[in-house]
Amino acid sequence: MRRWKEVEPIITALLKDEIPAGSERTRRYDPDDLRTWWNNAQIRLSTMKPLHKHLVYTAEDNKSGTDEVQVSLPEDFYRPRLVVLPNKQQLPRLSIEEKFYNPAAVGYAIYEGKMILLGAQPATWLMAYDAYYPAIKNNDSRVEIPVWADEACALYVGMQAITREMAADARYRKFIGKQDAGNPAIAVPAGRQVAGGRFNAIVAMHSDDDVDFRK
Repeated sequence: MRRWKEVEPIITALLKDEIPAGSERTRRYDPDDLRTWWNNAQIRLSTMKPLHKHLVYTAEDNKSGTDEVQVSLPEDFYRPRLVVLPNKQQLPRLSIEEKFYNPAAVGYAIYEGKMILLGAQPATWLMAYDAYYPAIKNNDSRVEIPVWADEACALYVGMQAITREMAADARYRKFIGKQDAGNPAIAVPAGRQVAGGRFNAIVAMHSDDDVDFRK
């Protein structure tokens, strides 16, 4: 598993923020900012190509204190993929309102960070789910995105760096305030548009090998 200290040089090279050995020059971008921007990129990637995980629940995980089964979702939960019982029965996802207007409904609902089973009280069941990538916190943090996504996330970091610099640049603020400058809001952020488009293109090239998993 790769560590952040092994991946960060990809970003510093893109931003031309490398420090030669023996140089007394300080970095232009704070390492904490790079980690924050990279985590933002991972969140964006998670909405398109998330981690696939699964979790097995048991009746002991039910903390509702009632006959209704309610269990907490994992912290990295993004969206459910599949809920299945030991007999291979798949439970359909239902809205939370189903429990009120359709008492006979059998399935599961996602509500306020919990999974609620409707019309079922199994001793154990499995949830397969899409997960967010773990946040990078320090140099030894594990980087769990696929290698092919390195370029996309590095470009996303660069896009955020450009955005911050434009926001801090008085000349840019003056420029966008001119009414006779055409449509500068489109012309100026060209670098952001290119980076954003490349990010989407890289992700699109890697099709999901189990796209029909949720059907």
